[in-house]
Amino acid sequence: MKNVKTNNKGFSLVELIIVIAIMAILIGVLAPQYMKYVEKSRVSADKDILDGVYNAVTTAFADPDLVATAPTPPSSGWSNVSITSSAGYYEEVLDTLKVASMTDVQSSLKSKISKAASNAINVQIDSKGNFRVFVGGSTAAAVKSGTAIVVPENAAD
Repeated sequence: MKNVKTNNKGFSLVELIIVIAIMAILIGVLAPQYMKYVEKSRVSADKDILDGVYNAVTTAFADPDLVATAPTPPSSGWSNVSITSSAGYYEEVLDTLKVASMTDVQSSLKSKISKAASNAINVQIDSKGNFRVFVGGSTAAAVKSGTAIVVPENAAD
């Protein structure tokens, strides 16, 4: 019987090219899904931040000691509330959030929606004393189209 020596020391070039092609196809299919999940997690994180602002605003509004500096509800519709002053109600909101200014909160927003809206956090109050906090637009259509984040979600009109 003859001893046959085989010289199999590795993969052939064709085998390596096939493996690289399969990996490229998998990456091409999975990368868009991965990017969608990353953006969803950023939107979720932004909602958590806006929820914190919403809770701070409503908590400060409920404090009877801060009535003099609290925003006045409009007679109808929604009215913008500024969180830039440094006295009473506004200071309480910033203390609750543990920030020096709303700019600190805005800089922590990461989603594409907040970047498109220049990270501008808007706070509004309605005639019943209900608040809403949003980035982008405040309409249900803007939320549905993915151009806005509104907290609470049922406050989009």
